[in-house]
Amino acid sequence: MDVQQSDIDNLEERVKKLSYQTYLPVLRMSNVRSFNRQTINFDFPVTAIIGTNGGGKSTVLGAAALAYKSIKPGDFFPKSNIGDNSMANWRIDYEIIDRSVNKAAPFTRNARFVSAKWRRDNIPDREVIFIPIQRTVPANEQAKFKHFIGLVQKNKDNIVIESIEQDILANVGRILGKDASGYQRISLKTDPSKSILVGLKKTNDYSQFHFGAGEASIIDMVIKLEAASDNALILIEEIENGLHPLATRKMVEYLFDVTKRKKCQIIFTTHSEYALDVLPPKAIWGCIDGVAYQGKLTIESLRALTGAVAKDRAIFVEDEFAADLCNEVVRQYAPELLSQTEIHKAGGFPYVVEVLKHHNSNPTIKNKAVAVIDGDNPSLSEPNDYVLELPDGAPEAVVFGYILNNAEKVAALVQQRCQCPSISQDNIVKAIKKVSVDTTDHHLYFVKLGDELGYISEIIVRRGLCSIYVQNSSAELKPLVEGLREKLGS
Repeated sequence: MDVQQSDIDNLEERVKKLSYQTYLPVLRMSNVRSFNRQTINFDFPVTAIIGTNGGGKSTVLGAAALAYKSIKPGDFFPKSNIGDNSMANWRIDYEIIDRSVNKAAPFTRNARFVSAKWRRDNIPDREVIFIPIQRTVPANEQAKFKHFIGLVQKNKDNIVIESIEQDILANVGRILGKDASGYQRISLKTDPSKSILVGLKKTNDYSQFHFGAGEASIIDMVIKLEAASDNALILIEEIENGLHPLATRKMVEYLFDVTKRKKCQIIFTTHSEYALDVLPPKAIWGCIDGVAYQGKLTIESLRALTGAVAKDRAIFVEDEFAADLCNEVVRQYAPELLSQTEIHKAGGFPYVVEVLKHHNSNPTIKNKAVAVIDGDNPSLSEPNDYVLELPDGAPEAVVFGYILNNAEKVAALVQQRCQCPSISQDNIVKAIKKVSVDTTDHHLYFVKLGDELGYISEIIVRRGLCSIYVQNSSAELKPLVEGLREKLGS
């Protein structure tokens, strides 16, 4: 289930060409909870909605669901007679692809709350699968499982034991990182809708009452997703719920597999950055205080956008490497800014620029902020004095290129800062040259060099080489340093 760049490219192209029987490309929310005139573009078939508590993640999920006839508005937006007067004049507009309605192009529909009820005229039908957060509630706390307590002893004839398909168990095993071949489902003959899972581990069997919190939920999720029809819309609340970080990542990789095979559209909410690892920036929306931002944002970046941070200056960059490089630039050449400034990943270009524009146009935010973009990006569509640039070229290639061109001169520094004193300087030079020849993707320079130097962490190598490059490139970095001092200085 590993996700390759070619998988991402193919799925992006599929959406770009609108090669779907049914798909929801765009929704716009007006006066919906804290959102006003907010547009969400689903530019990728697997979309993550990340945000703080109360930031609006579930609102986006519910707004997407209401585009289709099979969903009742009250399931996502119930109205109380106390405290819900603000629902008046809610409106959600959609651009929808449904080839059975219009073969040629997307068409528009809307859902609106007027005269104390929802109106959704001529909305299309589509299978919508919603997987709620309650899925991880333990079985012994759910009333629907009470029928199975002591059932076998009392009435063995009223149960049916069913094997779970091997493809489903294989997917579950890959997500959980363990053998899942021993799982079965037990249901009631009198009511097949009521069922419970049973696992077999070595010589011991155990029921869902004794499963881990994420174990049963993953099995049920995979069963539902495998049963989904092609082109279905799948909505998942808090995908990481009950899962450890690696399982969260594997679950998202599985979603890629589902959407490739079935052309499903999947939207999930999350608080976990592990769920974002394999997603491109255009597949991620960050929500906070009624505003959604597209790009690979973190919770910390979102908080910085609203000024809810301990430090009063922010630098938004594209990725982890740029964050390390900028941190080193500030540390070496503008140390007076270090104690006052936070550096945040905000997704690739142009998302990082859009994030900065939102931040600086908000009159309630007093924190100073700039964006530092990579040196291999196209020119800005409009000038922005608060957008600074790293030296020309992909940052990873620039840093590694400097190390390669000066390998003999900096070998001793590499030995020290990459923490490999047992590797001779001659062998360090050979390792650098070997990696330069063997590597075609500049993103892999540092992990491969770490392997050559005795399997040193990529992070240690990356930060070590960044510090050497910055130390010896004051002239190239001077415009960036001057810009940071001018825009972020007191």
